[in-house]
Amino acid sequence: MERGKIRIENNTVHIELHQGTIWLTQHQIADLFGVFVAAVNSNIRAILKSEVLDMDKVCRNLNHENGITVLYNLEMITALAFRVKSENAEIFRHWIITKRSQPTMLLWHNPDMRILMN
Repeated sequence: MERGKIRIENNTVHIELHQGTIWLTQHQIADLFGVFVAAVNSNIRAILKSEVLDMDKVCRNLNHENGITVLYNLEMITALAFRVKSENAEIFRHWIITKRSQPTMLLWHNPDMRILMN
């Protein structure tokens, strides 16, 4: 199952979406932010308990021969970035805010003119 990738290197977020999102385990999220899995686990429980995010939308069970692995999408990863304290979580928060505050360039193609415009 392709789940997308995300990493933080040299204060830069590198993200590869799969079908518009990413799915990571608690261990992968802990590695990404440089925190303990227990911190990720307790914050996920708090987010779900508060009903800020809907578990059916942000969690997915991956069945395999050794059991079930729970995966969390980019929305949950983003929420966790605002709940944990680490250098990588701060870099991720800054990246989110920077991306959202930059104007989006819209490219489109007019078949009659055969050019891209913005």
